[in-house]
Amino acid sequence: MTGNGPDQDKDEELSATARSLHREWDSPQLWPNIAAAMRADDKTTVASRPARGWGAMKPWQAVAAAAVLVMAVSSASWLGWRSLRPATPAPGAAAAQERLLNEEALAAIERSEAQYVHAIDELTRLAAPKLEMPDSPLLVNLQERLVVIDMAITEYRAEIARNRFNAHLRRQLLWIYQEKRRTLEQIQEYDPHAL
Repeated sequence: MTGNGPDQDKDEELSATARSLHREWDSPQLWPNIAAAMRADDKTTVASRPARGWGAMKPWQAVAAAAVLVMAVSSASWLGWRSLRPATPAPGAAAAQERLLNEEALAAIERSEAQYVHAIDELTRLAAPKLEMPDSPLLVNLQERLVVIDMAITEYRAEIARNRFNAHLRRQLLWIYQEKRRTLEQIQEYDPHAL
């Protein structure tokens, strides 16, 4: 916000007070003194400690210790990886399970499709009287459109019969069914006496 409200006045006052409290001073010896103290501490610690670790070993002992360490870490990693990896079922069992799931999904899709087709058939039955004697160019056009849609449905059903698991064909068939439903609804809504 750009207005001069009471909050903005308080913010400016607070900023001015903070600037007045800011102080700086020179301390050129601060970091050199800290570094000298750290060096002195390191010298006393190293001098008081006996030689241990990698520095006290002979070169061949250091190599042997490193090799043992690498082997221990790698074998522990391998065992951990093996225990975390999910067990894979037998190839035949996995394929059977996948096929079963696909069969169940396909059966559900076919049940839904049968219900949809039944509903469209009911709409077709209701629209039939208007289509028997079309008295307008619109109804003739919609009737021709239904013929084209029915031909497309027949073609897609034939393709699906060859490849039952093709989801793309089933989506296209669903779209065609939806077009048929919309066309039948337009026929039902047609009123020759309107306007």
